[in-house]
Amino acid sequence: MRIFPISLLGATVFLVGCVDWPDVPEPEGSVTSDAWPTLQPLSEIGISPTGVNVDQTAFQTLQQRAESLRLRAALLRSPVTDQDSFDRLRARLSQ
Repeated sequence: MRIFPISLLGATVFLVGCVDWPDVPEPEGSVTSDAWPTLQPLSEIGISPTGVNVDQTAFQTLQQRAESLRLRAALLRSPVTDQDSFDRLRARLSQ
């Protein structure tokens, strides 16, 4: 009784796998992989900005924030082995 539905499902999957899918050309103006921006490495965060309207104080604030986030990430990567080290970690993060 159960063999019939399973074999019917198997035959259907087999036949669907044998279907020749049409080769549809890409429509004009479609998004391709060339349209995506390139990712910059994190090491280039420290490079000073270029351009006519450069706001150095905003850039320095951004650099300080990036450095504080790096220090926080390093702190979060530290091993926590017991409750005392967990409490110390929580106290340092709350500062």
